[in-house]
Amino acid sequence: MNKPTNFTVTFVTSFIDVYETQFEDKSVEWRFDKFRDIAETGIPLCVYVDTTNYIILQHFARDYPNIRIMKALTIWQTEVGRMVHDIRKEGHEITLPQWRNEPKDIDEYMILINSKTEFMADAITKNPWKTDHFAWIDFSISYVFHNKPETLRYLEVLSKRSIKSNNPFLLLPGCWDRLSCDFVEPIMDNVYWRFCGGFILGDAVSIMDMHKRYQTYFLGFLKQCKKLVWEVNFWAWLEANTGWIPTWYKADHNDCIIHIPVDKFCIDLSEDLVIHTYDYPVIDTYEPMQASYVEVNGRHWLNTRYVNYWYLESGHCHIKQSEDIIITKNLTVELDGDSLIPIRPFAEMREDTIGLHSYGAYFYGLEDIRLYEFNDEIRFIATNINYSPTGHNMMIMGNYEPDKQCYSDCRLIEPPYQSWCEKNWIPIMHSNNGRSVEKFIYKWHPMEIGQVNYTTNKLEIVSQYQIREPEFHRVRGSTPFVRLGEYLVGIVHFSECVLPRRYYHILVALDPDTLKPMKYSNIFHFLHVGIEFCIGLTIRDDDYVCWISKWDREPAMVRFPISKIPLCFDFL
Repeated sequence: MNKPTNFTVTFVTSFIDVYETQFEDKSVEWRFDKFRDIAETGIPLCVYVDTTNYIILQHFARDYPNIRIMKALTIWQTEVGRMVHDIRKEGHEITLPQWRNEPKDIDEYMILINSKTEFMADAITKNPWKTDHFAWIDFSISYVFHNKPETLRYLEVLSKRSIKSNNPFLLLPGCWDRLSCDFVEPIMDNVYWRFCGGFILGDAVSIMDMHKRYQTYFLGFLKQCKKLVWEVNFWAWLEANTGWIPTWYKADHNDCIIHIPVDKFCIDLSEDLVIHTYDYPVIDTYEPMQASYVEVNGRHWLNTRYVNYWYLESGHCHIKQSEDIIITKNLTVELDGDSLIPIRPFAEMREDTIGLHSYGAYFYGLEDIRLYEFNDEIRFIATNINYSPTGHNMMIMGNYEPDKQCYSDCRLIEPPYQSWCEKNWIPIMHSNNGRSVEKFIYKWHPMEIGQVNYTTNKLEIVSQYQIREPEFHRVRGSTPFVRLGEYLVGIVHFSECVLPRRYYHILVALDPDTLKPMKYSNIFHFLHVGIEFCIGLTIRDDDYVCWISKWDREPAMVRFPISKIPLCFDFL
């Protein structure tokens, strides 16, 4: 195994065997077998172990340079163990919850799970991996993973994510609603799954604050409630009664337990952008939005989409005309090759030159046009509904003639599979035996690349690559690809289905000969976490130049250094 480097998160765990006899077939060997799944990822681990199993862990760790054995101790040497021992010695009766798994939920187990913050605090103090963020991960957590390869890969990538450091946070996955203040009955005799328990992630300060709350409140909780409860129950009590405000995210005891909110590791480019806005013409009830760029025969062209709707701050869409129909217009303009500033007026592309029968719909026009060069001509591909005989989104491709403001040789392209909505096919030119071939990236999970059969007007998948990288199961689009060194580079996006929707971006590098995905970047956004599109990309000097829109309006050309978003992850 290669020596791991450049970590941003330290993962803390423990193996302290508190049972005299085995139960539920979960032997020491079984637990180490599950822990091996975690160790194999190469993530940086700090492990706490009991004195009996110290030698076993030491032998196990020989194969894993990413494991640091932090301390060997007994369960009664932990802070919580000493609290329970001392309070009982004073004569206080401390019992266990009535409705528990009796072979499992014994005193020692309850002490162990309530010692997680102590182990994390110790790891933060010693910090052998020199990180600013720390995570608790249960020793045998992999047994709850249903999609183990992709989830373990998620962990591996998470350990090197660029995590925001300007705002402290503490992330805890959970299942149930917040506990009401001073309402302790639900947590006394039943497990209360406000939090899942098996995973925590936060910055050092926030985790130390959580541990300080244990030191401040746990002893009083024992004296008042006379119950040694599960750690998740005590966390729920802390949240309800002490002003503790962790960031809760919806999860369960499966793969999603470690899937933290994307905005916590999304790079904010807003302070690194050089922003230029064009003097777009005003069209009553329409707003300019995203734009696509192409260079052909030394001339530089931009297509900008205009729409007749307006996103409200709530994320709902308001149509700005009396008819309940969303209409797209497309405006073209020629740009100066150096400054990428318009050198002539914007002109509207003529919809009547498409030459296809319109069936009528609630959506009109060519949406999300991507421009690209093929055999020294400008081509386009767009999504559309009103020309679709199915009444669902289909793709239209053809020639784009900006000097005449017209389209030609337009045709509807059938998808390779039956679907109800086709969008975000990305044109990519591929050299085959010295001949340029027009191909399209159809989807990303798995990555499928298609070629149009012009006899049937159907996209046929010609190559496929399996992808198990984090978030690529929901990646779409987004820009055509451009040459950068040894790779073809483009921007893709994915979104979270909340109101308003949140869009995120990733740079992807392909092998130009095979179109195999090779590398990708950290997740980023341009100006805000929200409705934000980018379908135009080029390179000038050492900068990426992108055409973006915000809230499906406020279009802008932005530049930022290529070095700001490095291609730091490999596709495996």
